[in-house]
Amino acid sequence: MRAVLVAACRAFPRNHRARRSDEAVDTALLAADGSAWHAAREALSLVSAGLRQRLRAQSDYSLRDGFVLLAWLLGLVNLAVALAGISLAVHPPELYGFQLPAFGIDWWWIAFVVAAAGVVLGLALGSRWLAVCAVFANLGLVGYDAIFLADNSLNDGRNGHLDVFTAFRRTLSFPGERQWLSVAVLLALATIAAPSRRVSLRRAALALLAVLLLVVLSREVAGGFFFLCWPLIAIVMLGMAFGAVAPRLAILAVGVALAAVPSVDSWLTMPGYQQGPGTTRAVAVGLALGVLLPLAQLTRRRLT
Repeated sequence: MRAVLVAACRAFPRNHRARRSDEAVDTALLAADGSAWHAAREALSLVSAGLRQRLRAQSDYSLRDGFVLLAWLLGLVNLAVALAGISLAVHPPELYGFQLPAFGIDWWWIAFVVAAAGVVLGLALGSRWLAVCAVFANLGLVGYDAIFLADNSLNDGRNGHLDVFTAFRRTLSFPGERQWLSVAVLLALATIAAPSRRVSLRRAALALLAVLLLVVLSREVAGGFFFLCWPLIAIVMLGMAFGAVAPRLAILAVGVALAAVPSVDSWLTMPGYQQGPGTTRAVAVGLALGVLLPLAQLTRRRLT
């Protein structure tokens, strides 16, 4: 029971007394009086109190801290997309029991992976020049693919590199065509605005594990990275609910909502999958609220 209560205290902020001392754990053990049910209830109370304290502590963070979160989130997913794209190009999944031929990799895929890794490495080392140089290289590569190689008359009807996610009859896959360009733009803006902060080796290792997990899931799930829509919706909802007291959550929600606009538009207008007018209006209102409500909360906070 003590181990469960100690784990529950991890919900408190890093510098909170309940996390650094045994007072809260000893009090909860006395209240539990040897009962596993009461211990579980005390653990839930500690988690609830810890989350409230974390929310109050969010008010101490600045807007630039929000850009740090946004840059890390988009940077990690960007690296996962680059690695997953290479894995699909080299070893595509089976379709109806048949192994599809490999696309192969070219200079663009190699440069994309190097640039995406450079962004994450620059953020991890707190090296501003490395992160900014890598993020502009990343933007240039994604922009080149979206403008000159995506499905248009300039490319004789051929598709860009990121279309590898939709090439295996996975029509609702993400990303594809030009959808990733908005993410690359916002990643560049967030990296420029974010302050340089070196992260610990442990956090860097966890970030790499998260990237590998995203790559594995993107291969196992039929929609590629489409499963990310649910955690991104949760982020936007949190920003809308707590943006007034947590400015970095508001910045994160605005960035995520703006990054999702081209993908949502592609989903709503996809041939054969057109949504009804009610769904279109509901999604449009949700995206507008995801951007405007956190911005209004930030504006009110600045004025007060």
